Order: sequence, then C-alpha cells, then structure tokens
Amino acid sequence: MKETPCDVVVFGPHPDDAEMVMAGTMIRMVRCGYRVLNVSLTRGEMGTYGDVETRREEFLKANALMGTEGVLLDFPDTGVVNDREGRLKIASFVRKQRPRVVFAPYHTNPYTHLDGSANVDHYPAGELVRDGLKLARFRRLLPELTPHNVQRIFYYMIPKDHRPTFVVDVSDLKEEIHAAIKAYATQMSIHREQIKILDMLDAIRAFHGLRIDRPLAEAFLSEEALKLEVDDFFHI
Repeated sequence: MKETPCDVVVFGPHPDDAEMVMAGTMIRMVRCGYRVLNVSLTRGEMGTYGDVETRREEFLKANALMGTEGVLLDFPDTGVVNDREGRLKIASFVRKQRPRVVFAPYHTNPYTHLDGSANVDHYPAGELVRDGLKLARFRRLLPELTPHNVQRIFYYMIPKDHRPTFVVDVSDLKEEIHAAIKAYATQMSIHREQIKILDMLDAIRAFHGLRIDRPLAEAFLSEEALKLEVDDFFHI
C-alpha cells in the first residue's frame, strides 16, 4: 500500500459489504482521479459462505476491478465493538492514511434479526469508525503519529426509516457494479425467499434512482450540514 495520503477511505465490516452498497460510487471516485482505500474491518471468517482465503481472493479481485486499494484489518467477525482499543486502531489507521473523506455503515439500525442489513457487525462498525475519527484529532493520544481531522464522514447502509441526504447517479455503471459484486462468487448464494442477492441489490439501487429520475443510484447520509456555494444550487 502506498504511503502517500489517500483521498477517501471506505470502511466496511466484512469483505463485500461496501461493494454491495456503493461499488458504483467508489468506481466513479477512482475515475475522477481520487485515491480510494476500501477497508474491511474483518476477514469474514464467520460467514456462512466461503472461507478466509477465498474471501480474501475475492476481495482483491473486486478491488482490482474497481481500481481501489483493498485493505483487510483484523477485527473479529461477529465481534466488532465500539471500545477504546478499536477506536485507537481506527484513529491510528486514519492518521497514517490521512483521508479527506470517510464512508462507513450507518451507526444505528432498529430492524429485526431477519434483516441482513442489521448484521451484528454493521452498525457497531459505524459507531466505531465515527468515534475513531474523533480520537484521530486528539493530540495527546498516539503521540508518535500526527493528528488528523477528517473533513467529512458519510454513511451508507441507511436504514429504511431514514431519508438519504444525497444520492449518486450510477446508471451508466451497472455492468461494472455487477462485476465487482460478482467477484464475491461465494456470496452469490445469499437469497431471501426466492430473490437472489444481486436482484435485491439492483432493486435497492433502482429505488434510489427513482429519487432523482434516474435508473440507478446509491444513497448516503450526512449528519453534518453540507456547505454549498450559490452556484452549487444549479448543479446539485
């Protein structure tokens, strides 16, 4: 991995999570010239489908297809918690990589045990990243590393009862999105009733696309006010 500062870090709980929700946005950022790190907190070792080595290979393949750099951390699968040790690990990583923008899963999900988006690692991962970014600013913590203030954190995996702050049009990237997701061949067996995972993800992107009268879009939430210039009113 390069030692120069990156532009964006996308944190996901497991290999495949970020791709399934925001592959198109990552691809578009790379094509716009930004350096994007796709970081999985865990190695997916407790997943129903695939094993650690297979999922690592799939993760590397997906990142190669998107043009992102993949990083696998060593948080325990099904054991991601927002504790001090974890926050310091996130703060250390962020200080080393110095991103301007961070993406993470939304930190709260009220839905049932049958909802895959409410996986036990998903919302703790959002809490952990959010609070790790706070510690990354504290000068007396980790004094061997220069403090770093991330400009923005945006959330994906938005619960169904929340309205996104903005959506990104990815209508022209359907084939590339499918390729990145299908790189996780082991995970293509996931289904709900008779609906396959890829069809579910297409339906979600189509729903968000309807918000902006486009075929496909990916949705994000910001809990902080977004600064706009007057001209931006005519471009958003």
